[in-house]
Amino acid sequence: MRTVLGGLQQPFEFILIDDGSTDDTQAVVEALGRQYGNVIYIQHFRNQGKSIGLMQGFDAASGDVAITLDADLQDQPEMFPRLLEQIEAGYDFVNGWRRSRHDPAAKKIVSRIYNGLVNRVFGVQLNDINSGLKAYRREVYKSIELRGDLHRLVPVLVALKAFTISEIPVEHSERKHGQSKYRLLRHRGILDVFALIAVNATQTRPFHIFCEAAFVFWMFGLMCFLSWVGLTYAVWGGNSHWRIVGTLLGGVGTWAAFVGSVLPIFGLFLEIEAGRAQDVRWRHRLVRHNKRFSTDPQG
Repeated sequence: MRTVLGGLQQPFEFILIDDGSTDDTQAVVEALGRQYGNVIYIQHFRNQGKSIGLMQGFDAASGDVAITLDADLQDQPEMFPRLLEQIEAGYDFVNGWRRSRHDPAAKKIVSRIYNGLVNRVFGVQLNDINSGLKAYRREVYKSIELRGDLHRLVPVLVALKAFTISEIPVEHSERKHGQSKYRLLRHRGILDVFALIAVNATQTRPFHIFCEAAFVFWMFGLMCFLSWVGLTYAVWGGNSHWRIVGTLLGGVGTWAAFVGSVLPIFGLFLEIEAGRAQDVRWRHRLVRHNKRFSTDPQG
């Protein structure tokens, strides 16, 4: 990696996040730090997850560009120059696409389905949402906020902030170090999609969003109520089976009406909290550039 970066003839630093490992990582990194000097080592007391690890690295970084790379070395540092070429071409964020991916078949299938879902829901067009090899301009990595397992959706977070995105094919190798923590039922990834939809929708106008959702529930409840009336009294009044169905529809309609009545109240509370949270620092996070121009020679 040092050979690759040295060939770029640009200053660089290594930021290594030790997410509560129990091996000899600390000793190895400290030896590298004493030898080369441009190493930042951040160690968690215990495992906090990849999202928090990335945020620690972004907070510590000071360069114009940050490149992220998983420690298993399945992604190759030799791809760094290609990522930087896209940054120099004007893109704000570059996503690595593991076109020839060396992973189990089940993992690749689930990943393809997940990528399709994310592309469909958020309107992005990427082939490898969860690739670990990415390049960010400073204004990008300093503006995104990750928690939970949102590291899987970094390109979506970047797109939601209207940064420009490029995706290029990158080499992907067999795993050389560590063991994969992959599980077939990656339910948390789906939950993250729903969480991001909710957060993005309610970030600025929660009361409006909840009132719109309440309207949908009220319309659904009204349809159930009318069906109940029709089944119970108008059409099949004497048929006990349809009366049971009508009763069930009436119960569902009552539930929908209740939810529709409660949602605006939640929306109002969230609106109040959003008003408190949307302070100067929050507004600053929305700004990409803040430049002041003057025709005054003294200014």
